Amino acid sequence: MASPAPDIQELRAIIARHKRRDYIFAVCGILALMIGVLTFTALFADMAIKGVPRLDWDFFTNFPSRKPERAGILSAWVGSTLVMLVTAAVAVPLGIGAGIYLEEYAPKNWLTDIIEINITNLAGVPSIVYGLPALGRFVYRLGFATRILRGGLHLGFSFFR
Repeated sequence: MASPAPDIQELRAIIARHKRRDYIFAVCGILALMIGVLTFTALFADMAIKGVPRLDWDFFTNFPSRKPERAGILSAWVGSTLVMLVTAAVAVPLGIGAGIYLEEYAPKNWLTDIIEINITNLAGVPSIVYGLPALGRFVYRLGFATRILRGGLHLGFSFFR
């Protein structure tokens, strides 16, 4: 035989108990968030207070050096800029060309459906996953020793995905 339905008072007690649990969970979540935000703020403030006085024009315009007072980041800036230029030169034409071709000229068949599905799926894959295949493709197979070209092609093809 089925148990009798709980009366209205029992239902109200159950709902009140659930609301208390929800409130406690929300308070614990907000406290955890505040602890994380305060920790991050303290670390960032400490880094800024100690680091900003050391930033000067020489730091940005000098090359790396064994002497800390003469060390700079110019080579890192130049290298990053060159890699991004190669990346843009590869990714923009390939991406725009592929998009125009698939949308305007490619016949609608099973192959274009597979290509579109792969493009959609690859958009969710982190770029770091492409690191080892790019190393194998551009360094070992094609013999690219130039790091700027290798990095730019890798990033260009990973943005193209």
